[in-house]
Amino acid sequence: MSNAKTKAAEFQERAVTVPTPQNHYSFLVADNGLMLGLNDAGELADFAEASDQVIWQAAEADLTHVASQTSFSVSQQEGRCDLIVDGVSRSYVIAHGPEKLPSAYLAHLRAEGWVCLTSILPPEVVDSLQRVAGSDAYEHLTMNNDSPKICQDVAVGIAISEPISIWLIREYMSTRDLHLGHPPGFAVLRPYDGESPVQGWHADIPYIPSIGGNLVADRNGPIKAVQRNVCVSDFRKANGATAFKLGSHVLDSPPENWNPARHGGPTNARPYSGPEADVLEAPAGSIILYDARTWHRAGFNHSTRKRAAMLQSFQAADVIPKRDTRPTCAQLHASPVYQDLNRRQQADITELLMNQPDSLQPSS
Repeated sequence: MSNAKTKAAEFQERAVTVPTPQNHYSFLVADNGLMLGLNDAGELADFAEASDQVIWQAAEADLTHVASQTSFSVSQQEGRCDLIVDGVSRSYVIAHGPEKLPSAYLAHLRAEGWVCLTSILPPEVVDSLQRVAGSDAYEHLTMNNDSPKICQDVAVGIAISEPISIWLIREYMSTRDLHLGHPPGFAVLRPYDGESPVQGWHADIPYIPSIGGNLVADRNGPIKAVQRNVCVSDFRKANGATAFKLGSHVLDSPPENWNPARHGGPTNARPYSGPEADVLEAPAGSIILYDARTWHRAGFNHSTRKRAAMLQSFQAADVIPKRDTRPTCAQLHASPVYQDLNRRQQADITELLMNQPDSLQPSS
């Protein structure tokens, strides 16, 4: 038995497996990206944000608004349908939606500090993300680092602007004013050799010291950031899915024995991987949201294949990002990929990349 396989047997994290959904609701999406829903008066209207108001159950001859159980008779053709909205006939794409109502995801996020939007991205988007990452069926490809990933394929922008996850983060943090902490990129975890140094347990900016000038935020104060992991590959304990201490957003920092390499041990000392840790297992196309105070680390990939993810930090207005995202936004706007995004996606991505503080202002 190889050294890597011997060490793999020592890993005792609890696997929290999220099953693949058997049913998905639908969005009704206009060409400009707005989503059809019912307003508070029970009338059809277009929305830019994805609350319960825009979630539908699609059948062959009718559409049912899930939250209100209001049904409309429609005729579908090639994945589109027409409805009368404000006295005008409008056409909508019947698009891949969530497994659950957004309010159900929000309740779990508030109660547990994390939630998984299982298989929320459609298969064709997942396939394109895997191609950009050079993972899964595209392991023979070398990832292109010469241009921002968001300029390489429209799927990257679609994932970033996924509307339910953005709505959830805004609701959880009680603010609409958000920005990304770094340009969108991919984290590709190669098979673990059993010896190399690995990432230790940590929370994320602004709950740790940063080069941006942030003061370390009070863990008991207002929520300052939410992390979003897009599962580009299937996330499994065996292939290095992110490890968490679920519920640790309400605890203090990790104990020293969880990070021996930082506290006098060898540089390649393995961080804690016992049964008090958790590994979230979810299918590709899922999005995992978690409070930035949560202790987490990269997993150990004991498979023979690469594991890919997109990692993003959604931060409050007063948090200095790790890297300036505005140059990436300018490159996106100049890229042909920008025109492949609909107007809602363009607006959401531009806001997340441009809406950030320059620096902390010194007190007078």
